[in-house]
Amino acid sequence: MSKIEWDDSFSVNNAEIDGQHQKWITIHNNLHESIVNGSEHQKPGAEALKAMQDYAHYHFSFEEEYMDKINYPNLIEHHRIHKDFDNLIYTFYRDAQEGKFVLDTKIMKILKNWLLEHILKEDQKYALFLKTGE
Repeated sequence: MSKIEWDDSFSVNNAEIDGQHQKWITIHNNLHESIVNGSEHQKPGAEALKAMQDYAHYHFSFEEEYMDKINYPNLIEHHRIHKDFDNLIYTFYRDAQEGKFVLDTKIMKILKNWLLEHILKEDQKYALFLKTGE
């Protein structure tokens, strides 16, 4: 499994949100590194999951305020998607802290797919709305 590399297809035409997405990708890639480098204890992985969740809270709040400002009509649906991810990442973090699972490539694939799907599809919807009004 590879890291995520930022390119222009990720852009939502908002420099601040693009910067936040780049930071989030960095956090994801750091989590990827903790898997690749491996360790007997999963504390680095759990810490990276916690960093991802903390950053998600910050980013989701900012992004939802932005969508509210531009009167994005699908804000409630987008918020639900954010909430579902927050619940997912919290469950992974809690289980890692409690030793219920080993942070592995399966978990990384789930996180990577969610992040890519979210930025490249869901977030692009509000970028398109701002551009076209649809």
